[in-house]
Amino acid sequence: MSAALIVIVLVCGYLYVNSHIPSKHKFKKSTGWQSYFQVALKGSYYVFVSFIVLMVAWFALLAAMWLLNAPLLFTEKYKAFTFAYDILNVKFVGVGLPFLLLVAITVLISFSESKNEEKKLRNPEERLRIFREIANSSPIEAILFESITSNNNLMVSITMHSRKVYIGIVHEARLEDHDTDTIVIIPFLSGYRDKDTLSFVEEVNYAEHYSECGITFDSHPISLTQYRHVIPRDQIESVSLFNSDMYKRFKKRKYYRTSFNRNRNSKV
Repeated sequence: MSAALIVIVLVCGYLYVNSHIPSKHKFKKSTGWQSYFQVALKGSYYVFVSFIVLMVAWFALLAAMWLLNAPLLFTEKYKAFTFAYDILNVKFVGVGLPFLLLVAITVLISFSESKNEEKKLRNPEERLRIFREIANSSPIEAILFESITSNNNLMVSITMHSRKVYIGIVHEARLEDHDTDTIVIIPFLSGYRDKDTLSFVEEVNYAEHYSECGITFDSHPISLTQYRHVIPRDQIESVSLFNSDMYKRFKKRKYYRTSFNRNRNSKV
């Protein structure tokens, strides 16, 4: 029985952790015994709650039995009720009914909470709250959250280990898929880091393509979401915020500086 209870604790705990995104994020960052303890802690909580529910129900049956047996105080011919004690001895396939009820209630609570967490993900406000909770424990997630909630058109700049750079807006598909191992963006610019100066060199301007083709989030048959890029986090070197207006100013300043130097050199 003890081995079966341990399995139930772990399964029920994992069922919730896999549905609750902040817990899942912490679970994937944990290693070794920490993972088991995190799952076991939640599963043990469900077992404890189920035990309390069973005890309350049993004491209610016990009180009902004593109330029905009250006539015994006045006559011995009254047949006493013993169902509160009899139920403890009921077995199915050699397994006691109290244990089966404990398992059933534990699984029911776990399944109910897991479905409730999945339901929250379909609510935009709840998704932002969940994302905020994750952002409090992860610098990268904090940057992504700031980009999503920013009113200043902040995008993210993602530099890969290969020096490839993607700049775009964060897409929330990763939360809907319960995936925290990737970053999903809709690119607006892409390029690479110069091997000597490490400055950004622009190659593809997706924003111009979107504008020319009239592609938006609501356009048909092609929308912006079909251009999303899924980037594995283990291939990312750095993540930073990106302001398009500031980028245009730097780009214009760099152009004028280059033109000025070129003209000055030609005169010399």
